[in-house]
Amino acid sequence: MEQELQKLLSAAMNPKAPILSWKKKHGGKVIGALPIYVPEELIAAAGALPVGLWGGNTEIERANGHLQGFACSIVRGVLELGLKGTYSMVDGFVFPSTCDHIQNTSEIWAKAFPHHQKFDLVYPANRQSKAALTYQLSLLMNFRQWLEELTGNGITDERLSSTISVYNKHRQLMHQLRCVRAENPRGLTNGEMAGLVKASLFLPKEEFNSSLEQILPWLNNRIVKDEPRLRLVLTGIMAEPVGILDCLDELGCTVIADDLALGARISRGQVEESLSPLEGLAQRHLSLGPCSTLYDPNKKRGGYLINLLKETKADGIVFINMKFCEMEEFDYPVIKQEMEQAGIPLLFIEVEQQMASIGQLRTRLQAFAEMLA
Repeated sequence: MEQELQKLLSAAMNPKAPILSWKKKHGGKVIGALPIYVPEELIAAAGALPVGLWGGNTEIERANGHLQGFACSIVRGVLELGLKGTYSMVDGFVFPSTCDHIQNTSEIWAKAFPHHQKFDLVYPANRQSKAALTYQLSLLMNFRQWLEELTGNGITDERLSSTISVYNKHRQLMHQLRCVRAENPRGLTNGEMAGLVKASLFLPKEEFNSSLEQILPWLNNRIVKDEPRLRLVLTGIMAEPVGILDCLDELGCTVIADDLALGARISRGQVEESLSPLEGLAQRHLSLGPCSTLYDPNKKRGGYLINLLKETKADGIVFINMKFCEMEEFDYPVIKQEMEQAGIPLLFIEVEQQMASIGQLRTRLQAFAEMLA
């Protein structure tokens, strides 16, 4: 089981190897999806491999010539890796309308890479509108057609239903993994948990599901660290650079639950299989939340975090703000007020993927841990 776990973590650290292996074996297309909420079921149903493009800790050299200084480090990293040729094995790119930065990067991408196939997944801004479902269905049909033309494979309802079942199982297994993390906090390091989430971005879901299903019972009894000094909930876009998670491990703090975009958010909600496949996918998106990237006039995220903290018996919350992420910054004042009213300790830290040092963050995390201890 340890070997099976390390295989998944290796895929997270070196995604190029499993992606090239899949492409050699199946001869299919690889579709890169920027964050967040791209319906990967359609990509898989077209016989392609969906992979998540979330940037990375790479030195920014060329992207600065195309992006403003206030662009977030995720799109900066994605563009830099594209310009460096890291995505040479990717055949098509999907840009969801998550934020202005991603939408603007899509336009830059079209000029920088005129021969790269791309699709702009422009979601309905107001998901509560009566026209939202009709629009969402039309958008998914256009996405389906783009994938069929790119891959040369038709996407039948039968095939799409099959991949929806695979992804529903994947989301169920990820929920079970989060339950195991909460019940046995000594079974995984913070970095290992993040690595499993990342591995799911690069491996075919059938393969990932099979491995995770094998190791879940074993993780219930695995012990790799001491009983946590503190149990924390993380919220934000992502817990990167990964040194933050290593630092928390060193301080005896276990991430017992999360509300990260590159974390629990991407595996929330199931597709209702009693509906037609496209309607099921559309309804899932319209019912997702709470999330800073989705229309939420009632701002339910604070209440969600309070419930998550109580359910997992956590000691406090760390808000990891991706620098220049306006969506998260709009949410924070409301969350801060609600945490203060509920008497819940909250730490705000600001990060960039390409940070050279986390020394100041380490000091702040240590002070927060000492305050709670």
